[in-house]
Amino acid sequence: MGNAAISLVRSLTPKEYGFTLVILILAALAGFYCFIRAWKRWHLIKDTPTARLRSAHQGYIELEGKGKSLPDRPIFAPLSNHQCLWYHSLIERKETILEQKRTRTEWKVLYRNTSNHSFLLDDGTGIGLVNPEDAEIISNEKLIWYGNTEWPVRTGILSNGSAIVALASRYRYTEQLILPGQRLYIIGHLQTRSLATERSVRDIARDLLSDWKQDKQQLLTRFDTNRDGEIDLAEWEIAREAALSQAQTIHQQLLHETEIHHISTPRNCLVPRCAGMG
Repeated sequence: MGNAAISLVRSLTPKEYGFTLVILILAALAGFYCFIRAWKRWHLIKDTPTARLRSAHQGYIELEGKGKSLPDRPIFAPLSNHQCLWYHSLIERKETILEQKRTRTEWKVLYRNTSNHSFLLDDGTGIGLVNPEDAEIISNEKLIWYGNTEWPVRTGILSNGSAIVALASRYRYTEQLILPGQRLYIIGHLQTRSLATERSVRDIARDLLSDWKQDKQQLLTRFDTNRDGEIDLAEWEIAREAALSQAQTIHQQLLHETEIHHISTPRNCLVPRCAGMG
């Protein structure tokens, strides 16, 4: 085998030899880059302890749990029509290229679409809202099938297409999916929010005053104590105090509302547990 490789190298023209050498160098650099990236990811996962939503600190954390769809908001992959939590869809067309009296085939991308719809993560102690936008996602559910129309005319199944069909088809359809109920491993930024933390008493009071201004007659009825048809400074101060008092009552009610855990970027990584990560 070694002699055959030496003979093959000797048969190359200087131009072919240079081209082959460049390809090998680029392949080595790409392999080194992938190794460093995987090594950094492994250390990131190794050094980040798994938290629970019930007691998790705010900021960069690691979570595990089952993925769930938002109620009444199912997501369907555009090519296979499978219900899912997240998808990355790709349509490619096979093209034949003639170069120096040789032909080669390559796949040209015609359509690419990545889901940015939020979904839920249930870790048994709480439920978090996951925003996958700009996240790095590794999915082990991958569909590849083939056809002769630009848009697939049949629904893909959770299996790969045969090599014979691939050779005879002009189009290739690919989808990566995260499915409902799948165990997920997530590293991301956690921020727990509630309506009470999002809106202060002064914010609520300002909105109340803005609403009251929209109905001038009602405003005059409530606060125009001298009945001159105008709200003077003293009367406006009374209106402000009334708005603050009502805002405090509303804010106290908001304190009892359910908190929402948001999991998002910067630089979050969503990795299905069954993909062997974590």
